[in-house]
Amino acid sequence: MDEKEINISATEKEVLEVMGNASDITSEQLRMLMDNEECLQACCDIAEIAMEMQMEKNPLSIDTRQALADFHQKHRYKKEKNKNVYILWTSVAGVAATVIVLLVLRIMLFSPGIESESIKVFQADRTVQQVTLQVSDEEKVKPLKEAVQSLPFSVVQLSSQKIAYNTIQTESKNIGNKKVQIHKLSIPRGETFKVILSDGTEVLLNSDSRLSYPTVFKGKERIVSLEGEAYFSVTKDAEHPFIVKSGSVQVRVLGTEFNVRSYSPEDIRVTLIEGKVSVSDTCGMQPVEMTPGQSAQLVSDGTFAIDEIDTESLVYWKDGFFYFDNVALVDMMKEIGRWYNIDIEFRNSEIMNLHMHFLAKRQHNISNLIELLNRMERIHVYLEDEKLIIE
Repeated sequence: MDEKEINISATEKEVLEVMGNASDITSEQLRMLMDNEECLQACCDIAEIAMEMQMEKNPLSIDTRQALADFHQKHRYKKEKNKNVYILWTSVAGVAATVIVLLVLRIMLFSPGIESESIKVFQADRTVQQVTLQVSDEEKVKPLKEAVQSLPFSVVQLSSQKIAYNTIQTESKNIGNKKVQIHKLSIPRGETFKVILSDGTEVLLNSDSRLSYPTVFKGKERIVSLEGEAYFSVTKDAEHPFIVKSGSVQVRVLGTEFNVRSYSPEDIRVTLIEGKVSVSDTCGMQPVEMTPGQSAQLVSDGTFAIDEIDTESLVYWKDGFFYFDNVALVDMMKEIGRWYNIDIEFRNSEIMNLHMHFLAKRQHNISNLIELLNRMERIHVYLEDEKLIIE
Protein backbone atom coordinates (compact mmCIF):
# COMPACT_ATOMS: atom_id res chain seq x y z
CA MET A 1 0.00 0.00 0.00
CA ASP A 2 1.10 3.62 -0.44
CA GLU A 3 2.98 5.14 2.44
CA LYS A 4 1.04 7.67 4.45
CA GLU A 5 2.42 10.72 6.14
CA ILE A 6 2.00 10.07 9.88
CA ASN A 7 2.78 12.58 12.60
CA ILE A 8 4.15 10.94 15.73
CA SER A 9 5.50 12.37 18.92
CA ALA A 10 8.96 11.85 20.35
CA THR A 11 7.48 9.63 23.04
CA GLU A 12 5.71 7.49 20.45
CA LYS A 13 8.98 7.19 18.54
CA GLU A 14 10.63 5.85 21.68
CA VAL A 15 7.74 3.45 22.23
CA LEU A 16 8.12 2.04 18.71
CA GLU A 17 11.86 1.67 19.19
CA VAL A 18 11.28 -0.24 22.43
CA MET A 19 8.70 -2.46 20.77
CA GLY A 20 11.07 -3.20 17.94
CA ASN A 21 13.47 -4.69 20.48
CA ALA A 22 10.82 -6.27 22.69
CA SER A 23 13.00 -9.18 23.75
CA ASP A 24 15.55 -6.76 25.28
CA ILE A 25 13.10 -4.42 26.98
CA THR A 26 14.34 -3.06 30.31
CA SER A 27 12.34 -2.36 33.46
CA GLU A 28 13.00 1.37 32.98
CA GLN A 29 11.57 1.26 29.45
CA LEU A 30 8.56 -0.72 30.63
CA ARG A 31 7.97 1.81 33.42
CA MET A 32 8.10 4.59 30.80
CA LEU A 33 5.35 2.86 28.85
CA MET A 34 3.20 2.37 31.93
CA ASP A 35 3.59 5.99 33.03
CA ASN A 36 2.47 7.41 29.66
CA GLU A 37 -1.24 6.59 29.46
CA GLU A 38 -1.68 7.94 25.91
CA CYS A 39 1.13 5.88 24.42
CA LEU A 40 0.12 2.84 26.39
CA GLN A 41 -3.36 3.09 24.91
CA ALA A 42 -1.78 3.40 21.44
CA CYS A 43 0.19 0.23 22.09
CA CYS A 44 -2.94 -1.56 23.23
CA ASP A 45 -4.82 -0.47 20.08
CA ILE A 46 -2.01 -1.84 17.92
CA ALA A 47 -1.98 -5.01 20.02
CA GLU A 48 -5.62 -5.62 19.18
CA ILE A 49 -4.86 -5.43 15.47
CA ALA A 50 -1.80 -7.66 15.85
CA MET A 51 -3.74 -10.27 17.82
CA GLU A 52 -6.53 -10.34 15.25
CA MET A 53 -3.98 -10.90 12.49
CA GLN A 54 -2.28 -13.65 14.47
CA MET A 55 -5.60 -15.40 14.98
CA GLU A 56 -6.00 -15.43 11.21
CA LYS A 57 -2.57 -17.14 11.04
CA ASN A 58 -1.16 -14.41 8.81
CA PRO A 59 1.39 -12.55 10.91
CA LEU A 60 3.19 -11.07 7.89
CA SER A 61 0.11 -9.04 7.05
CA ILE A 62 0.52 -6.85 10.15
CA ASP A 63 0.97 -3.31 8.88
CA THR A 64 2.29 -1.24 11.77
CA ARG A 65 2.27 1.92 9.67
CA GLN A 66 -1.45 1.49 9.02
CA ALA A 67 -2.06 0.57 12.66
CA LEU A 68 -0.46 3.78 13.89
CA ALA A 69 -2.33 5.78 11.24
CA ASP A 70 -5.62 4.27 12.45
CA PHE A 71 -4.72 5.25 15.99
CA HIS A 72 -4.06 8.85 15.00
CA GLN A 73 -7.34 8.90 13.08
CA LYS A 74 -9.12 8.01 16.35
CA HIS A 75 -7.03 10.32 18.57
CA ARG A 76 -6.14 13.49 16.61
CA TYR A 77 -3.82 15.97 18.28
CA LYS A 78 -4.84 19.61 18.55
CA LYS A 79 -1.42 20.71 17.35
CA GLU A 80 0.35 19.31 14.30
CA LYS A 81 3.71 17.67 14.96
CA ASN A 82 5.88 16.98 11.90
CA LYS A 83 8.01 13.92 12.51
CA ASN A 84 9.38 11.20 10.31
CA VAL A 85 7.76 7.80 10.66
CA TYR A 86 9.74 4.90 12.04
CA ILE A 87 8.90 1.38 10.97
CA LEU A 88 10.70 -1.14 13.11
CA TRP A 89 8.51 -4.23 13.02
CA THR A 90 10.04 -6.02 10.04
CA SER A 91 10.31 -9.65 11.06
CA VAL A 92 7.89 -12.32 12.19
CA ALA A 93 9.95 -12.84 15.33
CA GLY A 94 9.78 -9.12 16.07
CA VAL A 95 6.03 -9.11 15.64
CA ALA A 96 5.59 -12.11 17.92
CA ALA A 97 7.78 -10.58 20.65
CA THR A 98 5.96 -7.26 20.38
CA VAL A 99 2.54 -8.89 20.64
CA ILE A 100 3.65 -10.66 23.82
CA VAL A 101 4.84 -7.40 25.40
CA LEU A 102 1.65 -5.62 24.40
CA LEU A 103 -0.45 -8.42 25.84
CA VAL A 104 1.37 -8.03 29.16
CA LEU A 105 0.82 -4.26 29.05
CA ARG A 106 -2.87 -4.68 28.29
CA ILE A 107 -3.28 -7.11 31.20
CA MET A 108 -1.47 -4.69 33.52
CA LEU A 109 -3.64 -1.81 32.38
CA PHE A 110 -7.07 -3.43 32.31
CA SER A 111 -7.03 -6.49 34.54
CA PRO A 112 -8.66 -5.50 37.88
CA GLY A 113 -7.37 -8.41 39.90
CA ILE A 114 -3.59 -8.45 39.51
CA GLU A 115 -2.75 -5.58 41.89
CA SER A 116 -5.91 -5.81 43.96
CA GLU A 117 -6.02 -7.09 47.51
CA SER A 118 -8.36 -9.89 48.52
CA ILE A 119 -10.06 -9.66 51.92
CA LYS A 120 -12.37 -12.52 52.89
CA VAL A 121 -15.00 -11.24 55.34
CA PHE A 122 -17.28 -14.28 55.46
CA GLN A 123 -16.61 -18.02 55.18
CA ALA A 124 -19.13 -20.51 53.79
CA ASP A 125 -19.95 -23.63 55.83
CA ARG A 126 -19.42 -26.67 53.59
CA THR A 127 -21.23 -29.11 55.90
CA VAL A 128 -24.76 -30.29 55.10
CA GLN A 129 -27.22 -27.52 55.93
CA GLN A 130 -30.29 -28.80 57.76
CA VAL A 131 -32.33 -28.19 60.91
CA THR A 132 -31.00 -30.36 63.74
CA LEU A 133 -31.97 -31.15 67.32
CA GLN A 134 -29.76 -32.32 70.17
CA VAL A 135 -31.36 -33.79 73.29
CA SER A 136 -29.58 -33.21 76.60
CA ASP A 137 -29.09 -36.87 77.49
CA GLU A 138 -27.83 -37.77 74.00
CA GLU A 139 -24.44 -36.84 72.57
CA LYS A 140 -25.46 -37.22 68.93
CA VAL A 141 -26.89 -34.29 67.00
CA LYS A 142 -29.67 -35.56 64.72
CA PRO A 143 -31.69 -34.14 61.86
CA LEU A 144 -34.83 -32.64 63.41
CA LYS A 145 -37.28 -35.12 61.90
CA GLU A 146 -35.21 -38.09 63.07
CA ALA A 147 -34.79 -36.67 66.58
CA VAL A 148 -38.52 -35.94 66.96
CA GLN A 149 -39.42 -39.53 66.02
CA SER A 150 -37.72 -40.73 69.21
CA LEU A 151 -39.77 -38.35 71.39
CA PRO A 152 -43.27 -39.06 72.75
CA PHE A 153 -45.92 -37.58 70.45
CA SER A 154 -47.49 -35.87 73.47
CA VAL A 155 -44.29 -33.80 73.94
CA VAL A 156 -43.87 -32.21 70.53
CA GLN A 157 -45.54 -31.76 67.16
CA LEU A 158 -43.59 -31.03 64.01
CA SER A 159 -44.50 -29.34 60.73
CA SER A 160 -42.39 -28.12 57.81
CA GLN A 161 -41.29 -24.81 59.36
CA LYS A 162 -42.33 -25.17 63.01
CA ILE A 163 -41.90 -27.32 66.08
CA ALA A 164 -44.47 -26.97 68.88
CA TYR A 165 -44.16 -28.37 72.39
CA ASN A 166 -47.13 -29.44 74.46
CA THR A 167 -48.29 -26.27 76.22
CA ILE A 168 -48.00 -26.57 79.99
CA GLN A 169 -48.41 -23.57 82.25
CA THR A 170 -45.62 -23.21 84.81
CA GLU A 171 -48.11 -22.97 87.69
CA SER A 172 -49.72 -26.30 86.74
CA LYS A 173 -49.80 -28.86 89.57
CA ASN A 174 -48.85 -31.57 87.10
CA ILE A 175 -45.60 -29.95 86.05
CA GLY A 176 -43.65 -31.60 88.86
CA ASN A 177 -44.30 -34.99 87.30
CA LYS A 178 -42.97 -33.99 83.90
CA LYS A 179 -39.50 -35.08 82.82
CA VAL A 180 -37.40 -32.12 81.76
CA GLN A 181 -34.91 -32.35 78.91
CA ILE A 182 -32.82 -29.57 77.42
CA HIS A 183 -33.22 -29.38 73.65
CA LYS A 184 -30.83 -27.50 71.38
CA LEU A 185 -32.41 -26.55 68.06
CA SER A 186 -30.01 -25.47 65.30
CA ILE A 187 -31.15 -23.61 62.17
CA PRO A 188 -28.89 -23.74 59.09
CA ARG A 189 -27.91 -20.88 56.82
CA GLY A 190 -30.57 -19.84 54.36
CA GLU A 191 -33.57 -20.78 56.54
CA THR A 192 -35.79 -19.47 59.34
CA PHE A 193 -37.69 -21.70 61.76
CA LYS A 194 -40.27 -21.25 64.52
CA VAL A 195 -40.39 -23.02 67.87
CA ILE A 196 -43.34 -22.80 70.27
CA LEU A 197 -42.14 -23.46 73.79
CA SER A 198 -44.09 -25.26 76.51
CA ASP A 199 -45.35 -21.96 78.01
CA GLY A 200 -46.73 -20.82 74.64
CA THR A 201 -43.86 -18.40 73.91
CA GLU A 202 -43.11 -18.20 70.18
CA VAL A 203 -39.53 -17.87 68.95
CA LEU A 204 -38.69 -17.26 65.29
CA LEU A 205 -35.07 -18.21 64.69
CA ASN A 206 -33.07 -16.52 61.96
CA SER A 207 -30.52 -18.17 59.68
CA ASP A 208 -27.47 -19.79 61.34
CA SER A 209 -28.94 -19.64 64.86
CA ARG A 210 -29.23 -22.00 67.84
CA LEU A 211 -31.67 -22.03 70.76
CA SER A 212 -31.34 -24.14 73.92
CA TYR A 213 -34.47 -24.52 76.07
CA PRO A 214 -36.17 -26.96 78.46
CA THR A 215 -39.05 -29.09 77.24
CA VAL A 216 -40.90 -27.92 80.38
CA PHE A 217 -40.18 -24.78 82.43
CA LYS A 218 -39.72 -25.48 86.16
CA GLY A 219 -38.81 -23.11 88.96
CA LYS A 220 -39.22 -19.37 89.31
CA GLU A 221 -37.68 -18.38 85.95
CA ARG A 222 -38.08 -19.41 82.31
CA ILE A 223 -34.54 -19.49 80.91
CA VAL A 224 -33.37 -20.08 77.33
CA SER A 225 -30.01 -19.56 75.61
CA LEU A 226 -29.48 -18.10 72.13
CA GLU A 227 -26.67 -18.03 69.59
CA GLY A 228 -27.46 -16.00 66.49
CA GLU A 229 -30.70 -14.08 66.06
CA ALA A 230 -34.31 -14.62 67.12
CA TYR A 231 -37.58 -12.74 67.46
CA PHE A 232 -39.40 -13.51 70.73
CA SER A 233 -43.11 -13.17 71.45
CA VAL A 234 -43.21 -14.06 75.15
CA THR A 235 -46.29 -15.34 76.94
CA LYS A 236 -47.04 -13.10 79.92
CA ASP A 237 -46.41 -14.62 83.32
CA ALA A 238 -45.74 -12.10 86.08
CA GLU A 239 -44.67 -14.82 88.51
CA HIS A 240 -42.11 -16.39 86.20
CA PRO A 241 -39.82 -13.94 84.35
CA PHE A 242 -38.60 -15.05 80.92
CA ILE A 243 -34.82 -14.75 80.53
CA VAL A 244 -32.78 -14.96 77.32
CA LYS A 245 -29.05 -15.51 77.78
CA SER A 246 -26.87 -14.72 74.79
CA GLY A 247 -23.11 -14.43 75.09
CA SER A 248 -22.36 -12.01 77.92
CA VAL A 249 -25.85 -10.48 77.82
CA GLN A 250 -29.15 -11.48 79.34
CA VAL A 251 -32.61 -10.06 78.67
CA ARG A 252 -35.24 -10.29 81.41
CA VAL A 253 -38.96 -9.88 80.58
CA LEU A 254 -42.39 -10.74 81.90
CA GLY A 255 -44.21 -10.74 78.57
CA THR A 256 -43.36 -8.75 75.46
CA GLU A 257 -42.01 -8.81 71.89
CA PHE A 258 -38.33 -8.20 71.21
CA ASN A 259 -35.46 -9.18 68.96
CA VAL A 260 -32.04 -10.44 70.06
CA ARG A 261 -29.09 -10.49 67.69
CA SER A 262 -25.89 -12.17 68.87
CA TYR A 263 -23.82 -13.65 66.05
CA SER A 264 -20.57 -12.66 67.76
CA PRO A 265 -19.45 -11.17 71.10
CA GLU A 266 -18.83 -7.87 69.29
CA ASP A 267 -22.30 -7.85 67.72
CA ILE A 268 -24.93 -8.18 70.45
CA ARG A 269 -28.05 -6.07 70.10
CA VAL A 270 -31.49 -6.17 71.77
CA THR A 271 -34.41 -4.38 70.09
CA LEU A 272 -37.70 -3.87 71.94
CA ILE A 273 -40.91 -3.89 69.91
CA GLU A 274 -43.49 -3.67 72.68
CA GLY A 275 -43.68 -4.00 76.46
CA LYS A 276 -40.61 -3.61 78.68
CA VAL A 277 -37.35 -5.48 79.07
CA SER A 278 -34.27 -5.19 81.23
CA VAL A 279 -30.85 -5.90 79.70
CA SER A 280 -27.73 -6.63 81.72
CA ASP A 281 -24.68 -8.85 81.82
CA THR A 282 -25.24 -12.51 82.66
CA CYS A 283 -24.70 -11.78 86.35
CA GLY A 284 -27.57 -9.31 86.33
CA MET A 285 -25.27 -6.37 87.09
CA GLN A 286 -25.98 -2.81 85.86
CA PRO A 287 -29.41 -3.57 84.36
CA VAL A 288 -30.80 -1.10 81.81
CA GLU A 289 -34.54 -0.69 81.34
CA MET A 290 -35.74 -0.34 77.76
CA THR A 291 -38.94 1.02 76.26
CA PRO A 292 -40.50 0.23 72.84
CA GLY A 293 -38.60 1.66 69.90
CA GLN A 294 -35.24 1.37 71.60
CA SER A 295 -32.23 -0.73 70.69
CA ALA A 296 -29.50 -1.62 73.17
CA GLN A 297 -26.06 -2.60 71.92
CA LEU A 298 -23.31 -3.98 74.12
CA VAL A 299 -20.16 -1.87 73.84
CA SER A 300 -16.55 -2.71 74.67
CA ASP A 301 -16.61 -1.40 78.26
CA GLY A 302 -19.50 -3.72 79.18
CA THR A 303 -22.19 -1.03 79.19
CA PHE A 304 -25.09 -0.64 76.77
CA ALA A 305 -25.59 2.08 74.19
CA ILE A 306 -29.32 2.83 73.90
CA ASP A 307 -30.66 4.26 70.64
CA GLU A 308 -34.09 5.34 69.50
CA ILE A 309 -34.61 3.55 66.18
CA ASP A 310 -37.11 2.51 63.55
CA THR A 311 -37.63 -1.01 64.86
CA GLU A 312 -39.08 -2.18 61.55
CA SER A 313 -35.67 -1.85 59.91
CA LEU A 314 -34.12 -4.43 62.27
CA VAL A 315 -36.84 -7.07 62.04
CA TYR A 316 -37.58 -7.10 58.31
CA TRP A 317 -35.78 -10.44 58.25
CA LYS A 318 -38.73 -12.16 59.92
CA ASP A 319 -40.94 -11.10 56.99
CA GLY A 320 -38.48 -12.50 54.44
CA PHE A 321 -36.49 -9.40 53.44
CA PHE A 322 -32.98 -8.06 53.46
CA TYR A 323 -33.28 -4.49 54.65
CA PHE A 324 -30.21 -2.31 55.13
CA ASP A 325 -30.60 1.36 56.01
CA ASN A 326 -27.30 3.25 55.98
CA VAL A 327 -25.38 0.07 56.84
CA ALA A 328 -21.66 -0.44 56.18
CA LEU A 329 -21.17 -2.53 53.05
CA VAL A 330 -18.98 -5.06 54.86
CA ASP A 331 -21.75 -5.75 57.43
CA MET A 332 -24.35 -5.92 54.71
CA MET A 333 -22.34 -8.48 52.74
CA LYS A 334 -21.72 -10.63 55.83
CA GLU A 335 -25.48 -10.87 56.28
CA ILE A 336 -25.93 -11.83 52.63
CA GLY A 337 -23.11 -14.39 52.93
CA ARG A 338 -24.76 -15.94 55.98
CA TRP A 339 -28.10 -16.36 54.21
CA TYR A 340 -26.69 -17.77 50.96
CA ASN A 341 -23.88 -19.64 52.75
CA ILE A 342 -21.25 -18.30 50.37
CA ASP A 343 -17.73 -16.92 50.75
CA ILE A 344 -17.65 -13.11 50.62
CA GLU A 345 -14.45 -11.51 49.37
CA PHE A 346 -13.60 -7.84 48.85
CA ARG A 347 -11.08 -6.83 46.17
CA ASN A 348 -11.13 -3.19 47.25
CA SER A 349 -10.76 -2.43 50.95
CA GLU A 350 -11.66 1.23 50.43
CA ILE A 351 -15.33 0.40 49.76
CA MET A 352 -15.83 -1.88 52.77
CA ASN A 353 -17.10 0.97 54.97
CA LEU A 354 -19.25 2.49 52.25
CA HIS A 355 -22.73 2.96 53.75
CA MET A 356 -25.60 1.58 51.69
CA HIS A 357 -29.39 1.47 51.49
CA PHE A 358 -30.70 -1.80 50.09
CA LEU A 359 -33.93 -3.83 50.11
CA ALA A 360 -34.48 -7.25 48.52
CA LYS A 361 -36.42 -10.45 49.06
CA ARG A 362 -34.40 -13.16 50.71
CA GLN A 363 -35.95 -15.78 48.44
CA HIS A 364 -34.26 -14.28 45.37
CA ASN A 365 -31.64 -16.59 43.94
CA ILE A 366 -28.07 -15.35 44.13
CA SER A 367 -28.01 -14.24 40.46
CA ASN A 368 -31.02 -11.98 40.96
CA LEU A 369 -29.48 -10.49 44.09
CA ILE A 370 -26.21 -9.76 42.26
CA GLU A 371 -28.17 -7.97 39.53
CA LEU A 372 -29.93 -5.80 42.12
CA LEU A 373 -26.64 -4.94 43.85
CA ASN A 374 -25.01 -3.94 40.56
CA ARG A 375 -27.98 -1.77 39.59
CA MET A 376 -26.99 0.61 42.38
CA GLU A 377 -23.88 1.41 40.28
CA ARG A 378 -21.76 2.01 43.36
CA ILE A 379 -20.09 -1.41 43.51
CA HIS A 380 -19.35 -4.30 41.16
CA VAL A 381 -20.44 -7.74 42.40
CA TYR A 382 -19.89 -11.06 40.65
CA LEU A 383 -19.41 -14.78 41.26
CA GLU A 384 -15.97 -16.33 40.92
CA ASP A 385 -15.11 -19.91 41.93
CA GLU A 386 -18.12 -20.18 44.29
CA LYS A 387 -17.19 -16.87 45.95
CA LEU A 388 -19.03 -13.58 45.87
CA ILE A 389 -16.54 -10.90 44.85
CA ILE A 390 -17.10 -7.20 45.59
CA GLU A 391 -15.00 -4.45 44.04
